[in-house]
Amino acid sequence: MRRVAIVSASVGAGHDGAAGELARRLRGQGYQVDVHDFLDLLPGRVGRRMSAAYLRQLQVAPRSWEILLKLLEWCRPLAVFVSLLSGLACRKMLRALGPDLDLVVSTYPLASQSLARLKRTGRLAAPVVTYLCDMSVHRMWVAKDVDLHLALHEVSERQARRLGARRITVTGPAVAPNFRPSLGEVERKVARKQLGLPAEGRLALVFGGSWGVGDIEQTARDIADTGVATPVVLCGTNKALRDKLAATGVGCALGWVEDMAVAMRACDVVVQNAGGLSSMEALATGLPVITYRCLVGHGRTNAAALEQAGLVPWVRRTEDLGRTLRAVLDDGVAARHAATEAFTAGTDPSLVLAGLVPEQTPVPTGRGHRRRRRVGVAAACLVGVAWLGTVGVSMAVASGFQSIGPASRHSGEVFFLVAVDQDRPMPATEIDQLARLHAGAVVSAHVVDRQPETVRALARAGVVIVNAAGGAPYTTGLFTGRTAIGQTAGAITATTGRAPRLLLSSGDVDAIDVGIVAAHRERIVVPTNTIPCTNSPRRPVRGVVLIEQTAGCDLASALDELSRLADYRAVRPAWIEELTT
Repeated sequence: MRRVAIVSASVGAGHDGAAGELARRLRGQGYQVDVHDFLDLLPGRVGRRMSAAYLRQLQVAPRSWEILLKLLEWCRPLAVFVSLLSGLACRKMLRALGPDLDLVVSTYPLASQSLARLKRTGRLAAPVVTYLCDMSVHRMWVAKDVDLHLALHEVSERQARRLGARRITVTGPAVAPNFRPSLGEVERKVARKQLGLPAEGRLALVFGGSWGVGDIEQTARDIADTGVATPVVLCGTNKALRDKLAATGVGCALGWVEDMAVAMRACDVVVQNAGGLSSMEALATGLPVITYRCLVGHGRTNAAALEQAGLVPWVRRTEDLGRTLRAVLDDGVAARHAATEAFTAGTDPSLVLAGLVPEQTPVPTGRGHRRRRRVGVAAACLVGVAWLGTVGVSMAVASGFQSIGPASRHSGEVFFLVAVDQDRPMPATEIDQLARLHAGAVVSAHVVDRQPETVRALARAGVVIVNAAGGAPYTTGLFTGRTAIGQTAGAITATTGRAPRLLLSSGDVDAIDVGIVAAHRERIVVPTNTIPCTNSPRRPVRGVVLIEQTAGCDLASALDELSRLADYRAVRPAWIEELTT
């Protein structure tokens, strides 16, 4: 019997889902198929720790993931180092694949890099295929020694070709057969009853992958506020999210759902944030799909690719959500079905794979090279140090290292911070209101330069001045912006006579930023919520709240409304400097 090996990775469920469906189809054609997890092929517990770190990164410092992806795109040496890091799995991978192998398929980028290395060094003779299970193609997906790349769409094909992929075939998505359109209203009602969902009304299925990551709670609230549909949230393994939604009573919160196809047939529209396998499954089920509040990094690139392909609209603004929901539910149904049916009914990828299985597989002749292994280990160490200095520091800051904010346990208090407008002097009435509410004033370098009198008046009124460096809040940059931390602190000290004790940050900081902040005897404060003062909050606020002044802002009214909400929930407005003691 011909043997096929598929290498996936249990990072979320999308890679494993595609691998499982490809394996099912190939077994149906008479092949012996073995599926391997790339994380288990890395030395020791490196793979599992890498997966846990990735999940934690998406939860506490998601923008650091986007920065890392951009660095891999822009900095080819870093991409080469990551490729060398994947080489640590080569030895165990070769043992797991075994002899007499006819074909190897990868559904995970780093697995493709490892397989390409085995091909390049002559240790693997079987054809290697990368199945691109995302609509957007990142640099790490493409390895030049892979024999074939399978792309989901012409958009994906063009991206892969620009990154150097030489042989590409466009196929349909690998979606299980149970993801099919509903047979009628009776089946829809049975599915709703099975899941305990409302029998009447339109339902919007909301999910953030198997881990339930992203701004899922706010997405559910925004959908409910439109009045177009009731949100049904699939929380996956995120029990905390499910408990929170159940407590607030926003829509219907479900945990892990074994049969996603039933959940999709019970609903009328899907609202997703990552653009992965679940989006393909929804399209195969005949549901309209919307991207909203997408994950940074691969979530945004997938959203752009799906929109470019004409398959899934990307809603970027909250005020457009209701209109888009109505449009996909009521208008253009025939055109949408034509586009999605052409996409989901593409060439079966398993048939393309079967056509690559050779009559006889030559015996591998290459040998491993100790020098390459040493280079791989050195690259892994370098990447590890870089990760600890950037992503690791961001995660530590989010957990309370050298910082205050979301990690604070002051659940019965609220700490208001107002970003001072650099173009508008603040009236004395607003300054007095800030002092009465114990609110702090966030001041950037531009504010000190253009509104020194406002900064002095705030300090005289007893308002706590918070350093925002070059912007509010401060976000790290690769080469610029760091000097603004000390420059702004010095300007505030010269203007008010008192050095600031806090730096407002988005949480995306690295070891250099933390060192600069510590040198100026400041602590980092990360806001729990950021609210434009033109938007009335829909729920009581707690923790550190940043109020942004925008065009048409009525700061006094916004502060009154926030104060009223805090008083309604018996939440005490407090000085932000109380958290530093």
